[in-house]
Amino acid sequence: MTTLDFKREQRTSTFLDPRQGYAPETVTTEFRADPLTGATSRICHFARDRVPQPELAGLVETSKGFCPFCPGVIEQATPKYPPEFLSGGVLTCGTARLFPNLFPYDDISAVVAISDQHHVPMAALTDSAVPNGLKVARAFLEAMEKKRPLGVDPAFSMVMWNYMPPSGSSLVHPHMQVLHTRNPGNALRRELAAEIEYRASHGRAYLSDLVAHEAGAGERWIGELGGIQWLVPFSPTGMVGDCIAVFPGRATFTELDDGAIGQFAHGLQRVLRSFSDYGVWSFNLGFFPATAPEDVDHHWLYARIVPRVFVNPATSAADASYLQFLIEERVAMVYPEVTAERLRASWASV
Repeated sequence: MTTLDFKREQRTSTFLDPRQGYAPETVTTEFRADPLTGATSRICHFARDRVPQPELAGLVETSKGFCPFCPGVIEQATPKYPPEFLSGGVLTCGTARLFPNLFPYDDISAVVAISDQHHVPMAALTDSAVPNGLKVARAFLEAMEKKRPLGVDPAFSMVMWNYMPPSGSSLVHPHMQVLHTRNPGNALRRELAAEIEYRASHGRAYLSDLVAHEAGAGERWIGELGGIQWLVPFSPTGMVGDCIAVFPGRATFTELDDGAIGQFAHGLQRVLRSFSDYGVWSFNLGFFPATAPEDVDHHWLYARIVPRVFVNPATSAADASYLQFLIEERVAMVYPEVTAERLRASWASV
């Protein structure tokens, strides 16, 4: 029996609506708190049946003018590591190529161009490109963990992905960011601290209890594939929904074998197809690890997928504002239970 607390509170706003001849209108906003950290999000009133989508053909064609990740250019336009740091200077797996970031975010900061195609539609991303990208990232991070032994100099092996401009990507060509860092970011740092407290209080990893509860309740549960558990968070991160994939019994990214990477890619394909049907064409994805496999007693590795949108494509109005970046409050237009229902339908149809 879990002891998770799913707190929610509704508040109403009343005004005279000019769209209805100034008749009284009442709109509800729901506040939710994350069961682990207590971080709040709000679900607001402007949900749509579909996300408005801009014309992508022009964006894709224009961005081909100079793309440093396209065949014939990538070999000359991207850097290499010194041979004493990484033999060969780069790593490859199929069409995926890993190299140093010209604009690094840390001392060990790499990029993986995952495909030789300039633009891969979101729903078609996961045939081989995603597994190849994750495998070459894993090979690089394994090499970095040998250089910086986890028990001696704790660091986080992280893989992050901004897909298409609404997510913060400056390039259309699909690519991932790979970090081996002592600074995992405030979100993961807070989660790890809360997970250690949860373990001390309950004797179990928080995500083991969350998965058990959500699989039983079913309201935000998506499904299981190859031992990977997929669900929608109670307190949303994304404006039009998000989901997480939990890897039970694993704490770090480099523990994933080829089978787990392949199963994750299959699950991701189902999720992305569903979001694509809703009109989404951009997302952020990240793997959230601990520093060492032994941390599995309190932390399970998980990946979070957050669709990103232009709220108004005509003005390129983004889905993040002062709420997210200044007061660190998440805002959603879709209830998590609705997101889960949509994803379950897509999950079952594949």
